[in-house]
Amino acid sequence: MRSSYMKKTGRCIGLLAGLALLSGCGQQGEAESVPPVEDAGNSPEAAETGSLEQEGSGAVLPQEKAEAAYGAFLEGDISLFDDAQVDTWALDIWKDTILAVGELEYTYLDLDGDGAEELLVQWIEEPGNFNAVFHYENGSLFCWQFDCVEMTSGDYPLKDGAMVSQYDYNGTSSYTIFRYRSDGSREEVATLYAREEPTDPEDTAPCPYYEADGNEVGKSDFDEMLGQMILNQVLERGAWKKL
Repeated sequence: MRSSYMKKTGRCIGLLAGLALLSGCGQQGEAESVPPVEDAGNSPEAAETGSLEQEGSGAVLPQEKAEAAYGAFLEGDISLFDDAQVDTWALDIWKDTILAVGELEYTYLDLDGDGAEELLVQWIEEPGNFNAVFHYENGSLFCWQFDCVEMTSGDYPLKDGAMVSQYDYNGTSSYTIFRYRSDGSREEVATLYAREEPTDPEDTAPCPYYEADGNEVGKSDFDEMLGQMILNQVLERGAWKKL
């Protein structure tokens, strides 16, 4: 799921150069905003009665509101994020450096199990180049993940809404399967680790070497678990839409 190191390096350097340029230019102008969406479906009154807006009633369904907010963001509007989110995740680079490159794809998937879908964005077939996760709640957007820097790692989704954080370095690969909680924090589910090449000529660590949840396993067992838990469960390509 990764391109060559040089391909990633060139793209990431371009993104980082854009970030440096924006930082040097001082505060950016505000992105064009869209009217705020009132999330009546998530109001205390709706929650208390347990009622849901029905299709055909003329009311906008909560998921439709979420997708409208996601759609505006995918066009460059960051007005539904508060200042803390923008500062924490450097979202002010979104329109001018990430979107401008024009090599993104997105999908919707319920990652925290609450029945509402999150927005996942990544470089086309290359989450190691860029990957991000966004959550909509009560008329606001929240960023749960935004990585355009690390050239050897990336997060990507599985069919059931779990995520994999994969890190490859010097002949080693680690896989952390996790699930998002409703507040955007992560709950680790399982880990896999493989060292198939020495990290350097003087490395005395055993090689090849394989682990599952911190316990050493044989290669055949490792390969079987990697296939069952990750490779055969990766979200299908047809679920992604080119931006």
